[in-house]
Amino acid sequence: MKIAFIRRHYTPHGGAERYVERLSRHLVEQGHEIHLFSHYWPESEGTTIHPVPMLKGMGLLKLWSFNVGVKRFLAKASFDVVQSFEKTWCQDVYRAGEGCHREWLAQRGKYETFPETLGAKINPFHWLTLVMERKLFEGSSTQFFIANSQRGKREILAHYRVSPEKIRVIYSAVPFKAPLSLTDKDRPEKRKEKILLFVGSGFQRKGLFFILKALPLVLKQADVRLLVVGQGDQKRATALAGRLGILDKVSFTGPVKDVIPFYLEADAFVLPSIYEPFSNACLEAMAFGLPVVTTEMNGASEDILPGQNGYVIKEPNDLEALSDLLVQGLQLDQEAILEANQKMLSRHTWEGHLESLLGLYEKVLEEKREKNSRYR
Repeated sequence: MKIAFIRRHYTPHGGAERYVERLSRHLVEQGHEIHLFSHYWPESEGTTIHPVPMLKGMGLLKLWSFNVGVKRFLAKASFDVVQSFEKTWCQDVYRAGEGCHREWLAQRGKYETFPETLGAKINPFHWLTLVMERKLFEGSSTQFFIANSQRGKREILAHYRVSPEKIRVIYSAVPFKAPLSLTDKDRPEKRKEKILLFVGSGFQRKGLFFILKALPLVLKQADVRLLVVGQGDQKRATALAGRLGILDKVSFTGPVKDVIPFYLEADAFVLPSIYEPFSNACLEAMAFGLPVVTTEMNGASEDILPGQNGYVIKEPNDLEALSDLLVQGLQLDQEAILEANQKMLSRHTWEGHLESLLGLYEKVLEEKREKNSRYR
């Protein structure tokens, strides 16, 4: 098939961007022709990149101008399937990998101060994003919407008038080959001090500040160190750790290209997100046999079997629950964790992911052929 992807820009640390890279590579290997429309994207072997002009300045100008630019480009070309990873209106398939913006605003409002909430309400960027999102789900010609969790599907149905049949749940694939058979020889020498690992960019949304506030409670029950990998407001996080008296128990690495050494070093993974359609980092942690502690608002919680491979908390700001479950997670049986993780990861293979996606593409083509035949 001749397939077009739409993604506004590239960042080496973005989960969506890494997914598009891997997906393109897999499809090219299967013989498909991939074209990527983006304002900026580095060269990618086997993929044709089409630069899309975008206005500089305010975020809303960027959103609007990119949408207009992509539509103009696609009007001059012909593709079997067009899939977007942005809130555009000219695609056959939209993957809601970043969830619903309306739901994100509702969830963040629970934990923000009044000035922060007010600022979000009057920010033109959010206004335009919500307008674009509503048109995407209710007023565009998009044939199918992909959610990467059951929770994501429920959110779309709760906020917008969309036929349930148009929303397909296709779970994310494990970003790399799952090394569940790791032995102690593969891991660094374990210390008495246990390592709690956090991986994510955007510390506020990912819940880092909740972990920091819960860490003094954890330290009353276990000797731990929090390892923070990713990009965010490190100045604020460091200041909070200092006020809490735990600065010597927290290490920041910043964003890294290779996260594998940190998964190997860790004893448990924690991500108490305020909002998370589906965290790939949780999949990565499971692939390395780690227990995962996360929130109900993370679609990856659907892969957690409480008491077997981790725990799920209802509210990320419930510090006592968060600290208790982190301690319990460190005490879980390693064999039980591996068994549960292997079971849940079986629905996150690239083979299964591609089969589901290509099956949806075939459905798009089938509907296009039926539509064309009616107009002949």
